[in-house]
Amino acid sequence: MTAPLPSAQPQAAGAHVSRPERPAETDRRRVLRPSLTRIRVFTEADVSRVVELFERVFPSHGWRSRGACEAYFRDMFFGNPWREAALPSYIAEVGRRLVGFYGVVGRPMLFRGRPIRVAVACNAMIDPEHRRGLVALELLKANLAGSQDLTLADGATAESARFWRGIGGNVPLLYNLHWTRLLRPARYVLSLLGDRAAAAAVASAVRPFATLVDFVANQSPPNRFLREESDLREYPLEPGALVAELPNVLRGKALQPVYDVVSVAWLMDQARERRGFGTLRARQVLDRQHRVLGWYIYYPRPGRVSEVVQVAARDGAYDLVITRLLVDAWRNGAIAVRGRLEPSCAEGLSTRHCWLRRETPATLVHSKDAEIVAAIERGDAFLSRLEGEWWMRFISA
Repeated sequence: MTAPLPSAQPQAAGAHVSRPERPAETDRRRVLRPSLTRIRVFTEADVSRVVELFERVFPSHGWRSRGACEAYFRDMFFGNPWREAALPSYIAEVGRRLVGFYGVVGRPMLFRGRPIRVAVACNAMIDPEHRRGLVALELLKANLAGSQDLTLADGATAESARFWRGIGGNVPLLYNLHWTRLLRPARYVLSLLGDRAAAAAVASAVRPFATLVDFVANQSPPNRFLREESDLREYPLEPGALVAELPNVLRGKALQPVYDVVSVAWLMDQARERRGFGTLRARQVLDRQHRVLGWYIYYPRPGRVSEVVQVAARDGAYDLVITRLLVDAWRNGAIAVRGRLEPSCAEGLSTRHCWLRRETPATLVHSKDAEIVAAIERGDAFLSRLEGEWWMRFISA
């Protein structure tokens, strides 16, 4: 979740910003566009002030109490299993007023076998009265001057993506494509009408016909697998199984996430709390020899589009795993399934009649290492929604 960033030219991180003012400017304008901004590291003592800023920027955030929201901020930035002082978050102050925040969650990864630091940017926000200034730019520059090898964000707005390009970042096309597989096409079309009263009346009137259309569609050749029995077996995906099998499904990717049982357990617990998309479902798929072929993690939503968090599979097994995901989503009543493209699996998705389109939120990357950027640009990285900020729930449901 990245707030819009202003169009401005880069300046040094943490620098004082002085802007000449026209004589006609009022005293109020001088207050709203101050000449002195202080950038410093976010500490646990700042949490309550950051949450106050959060409430000003996102008044419809959905948290039932400030205490619960503060607890989430503490857990996310000071209780996560990857926390290290070398990858801090930042705040911006004007006098005694906190006017900006740039959240960072560190993630360990491997690039061609060597450990690297990844800073996952999340929940960047600027006080509404200071969005025309350079506060966002100074916060971003402070972060990019850090010790990380790669900065990653996958919750950015279209405006943020344009700004990101302006400061030398990349918006990799392959990781900004999303795939969708319709399971109940007629009801999917009805869902596009929205929740307005007139649309709801139309949907109610044609729902019996839509049910018939979907029944016929699910008997057609592209969808017959939904009713086929399989000799594959499925079991709940536990953190230990994911960690043990991860090397077998990464297929020698240049850029790979690093997990252990503790971090996976924490991450899955956090993802389960994002209930706005439904109840998280994580399943591993095994063949007749009880060999793990891969797994899928998603949020089934009866009557809605189900969002996929991660699909991973051994070489040659992706079609089997994605098929099990589609069958599971269909049995759970989903009208469609949507996920972010894993570039090496594009052919398998096409085989299963998925269609691709570019959507927001956007995925952004920045690195001083041109080889890391090049690997991402050509799709040689394992970057599912679980590796970025997508699973976080600052806006609570």
